[in-house]
Amino acid sequence: MIIKLIRNDIKQNKLAAAATVFFMAASAMLLSLTAMLAFNLLGAIDGLMEQAKVPDYMQMHAGEINVSELSDFVKAHREISEWQLCRFLNLDNSRITLGDRSLADSTQDNGLCVQGERFDYLLDMENKRPEVFPGEVYVPVCYRNQYHLSVGDTMEIGNSRLRIAGFLRDAQMNSMMASSKRFLVHPVDYEAIKSGEKSQEEYLIEFLMQSGADTGLLDAAYAAAGLPANGPAITRPLVRMMNALSDGTMIFVMFLLSIIILLISMLCLRFLLLLQMERDQKEVGMLKALGVGKREIRQLYFAKYVLFSGCGALIGLLASFLLKVPLARQLQELYGVMDGGFGTAAMAILAVLFVEGILLFTIRCALKKTEKLSVLEVLSFAAQEKQAEKGQSVLTGMVAVACTLLILIPQNLYATMSDPAFVTYMGIGNSDIRMDVRQNEKIDAVTEQMAEALRQDRQVKRYAVLQTRTCPALLADGKTVNLIVETGDHSIFPVSCSEGRLPKRPAEIALSVMNAKELGVTVGDSLELIVDGIEVAYTVCGIYPDITNGGKTAKAYSVGEDMPVQWSVLYVSLEGGMVEESWMEQYRRMGADVTDLADYVRDTYGQTLGQLRLAAGVATGIAVMVMIVVVMLFMRLLVEKNRRIISLHKAIGFTGRDLKRIWLIKGLVPVTAGICAGLAGGNLFGEELCGMALRSFGADGFRFVVDWEQILVRIPVILLGPALMAILAGIAEIGQIGACECCMGKE
Repeated sequence: MIIKLIRNDIKQNKLAAAATVFFMAASAMLLSLTAMLAFNLLGAIDGLMEQAKVPDYMQMHAGEINVSELSDFVKAHREISEWQLCRFLNLDNSRITLGDRSLADSTQDNGLCVQGERFDYLLDMENKRPEVFPGEVYVPVCYRNQYHLSVGDTMEIGNSRLRIAGFLRDAQMNSMMASSKRFLVHPVDYEAIKSGEKSQEEYLIEFLMQSGADTGLLDAAYAAAGLPANGPAITRPLVRMMNALSDGTMIFVMFLLSIIILLISMLCLRFLLLLQMERDQKEVGMLKALGVGKREIRQLYFAKYVLFSGCGALIGLLASFLLKVPLARQLQELYGVMDGGFGTAAMAILAVLFVEGILLFTIRCALKKTEKLSVLEVLSFAAQEKQAEKGQSVLTGMVAVACTLLILIPQNLYATMSDPAFVTYMGIGNSDIRMDVRQNEKIDAVTEQMAEALRQDRQVKRYAVLQTRTCPALLADGKTVNLIVETGDHSIFPVSCSEGRLPKRPAEIALSVMNAKELGVTVGDSLELIVDGIEVAYTVCGIYPDITNGGKTAKAYSVGEDMPVQWSVLYVSLEGGMVEESWMEQYRRMGADVTDLADYVRDTYGQTLGQLRLAAGVATGIAVMVMIVVVMLFMRLLVEKNRRIISLHKAIGFTGRDLKRIWLIKGLVPVTAGICAGLAGGNLFGEELCGMALRSFGADGFRFVVDWEQILVRIPVILLGPALMAILAGIAEIGQIGACECCMGKE
């Protein structure tokens, strides 16, 4: 009997039934998709790191190495299970060609290496250690699509030619946010290129630790021992975080979308249920008058929605598996396919059950309203049309707000991260040109020569020279840590500070967010630096966001001038902002990597931007579909509910065109108001939501870079166009309503 009643109800209310299944399917699909992508991402990263045996602690060093000192240090620390030295041959990007593309404008530190002996393995596309023969090279997989490479192409390094034998996954440097990239070659080729190229060789001092050992304690002990530390230190958790950042940002956006869609579904399903209960008042009253209990009536309604929920869950689950393929393509490219199909399916099913459970709980709560109505109340025909119509308009406006947020937040995040000014939240000055002097034995001399050339260059509007040194810092508990300190005049191209300001005087220092948290200091505190063997007190004047060099950096006006310079960076702003390749090539010949800052942003965040663009496209499609379904459904319901009033208007002389115009305005007003409210709220509160995610990666003080053309033109057009078509489709029934219906007692 129940099945027969449900079947008849669906036949009479096909549109409402279809809309209910749609909302349940959309909510299930998005949260299921988010759960699968997050599970696959973290699982694939962990799997790659495990197969590659990523070191727990790695110290990069440019300079001489005393192996016996390192060996003695390892013997004195039982928490170290294994250690090794890996060599990294820095190359001049202008002398590297991949296929037919030069790497002269690359922002990465590209270099050669050989396979790790005991751990830190470079893996092929099957996540296995490749066998490299003389004359061959394995190229980082992130370059395959960027430079349109394939197996058999040629890599040229100066006069040396190597055949690309395959592509590799580097668990430590997979992400473009990692500033270095390793090319795997045979030891014979490594030595030949080392002797033929004027390149600087660096060492990666790597440690594997016993289970449960604290890398922070090892870092402090390493610094206290005064061991080689002319470069950044990297830990396993930091490697995992950097790998997860690019795809993790897209997954975070998908999570926000799924929450918004779930809220929309809860509101719409509750409203649809209340409308049906109002329409079924007479039938419910008759059932109560015949003695049918409240529980049986509630079960009758609830059984129908359980059936809808099952259909929506199945459709949403299938759709999420289909959408997962394109969204996870980059993830599989970088990290490989996760060996855990059952776990992925289990996460998807749990997410679907969670969503459907929330929606059914919302419906059950709404159904309890029927239990509070007496027989006389439900048999009364004094319907509150005005109040119901007002509530429906408010709900339509709220859905328009949510759909606007669905489009606006991903678009704003994409516009912000693709803007060159975004680098100021990453610890980098906003200029036209960035020049890096690294792979050079005479960094000071080359830097001074370039600064003098810039000073005399009439095309240069202003420039700044910043030099990076490693400086020991003494903590309150007596422990020592190595700080990567960038010195110079930071006021010319300032970065954004989340607290305080950048240093202006010699005794001041600003710390990155991650460094400030790890050292336990804030603005106004004192920090002791060991400069040329003497303890010097520096005042912490500011805290700034940064993800470069593992997010652990510092900025000072000056430190010991006798301390060796690791690298120099020159920021340049040109007259008119025009950047010419010939001008950049002139300075490349002086010994620097010269990059247009717009290219720097594209290269560094290219992976993330690609995923955000894809997420924004999915969000836009879903928002448009939701807008069409909700607006068309609600307008159809509203017209049907006011059928008698419309007929009466026709009877007194209104034409169908007049009435459609009136109802078109009724539909457009809440939609337009909702879009305006969504645009305002998205810029105010969406910024904080995105900032929450980026703060976890050290990018504090986040602010949207607003694309006003997007906000004022594109988004309203994207939403208002489908909404207008949905309204016209929803009110099309007005033309079929006869003027005589009001006289026949039809509702």
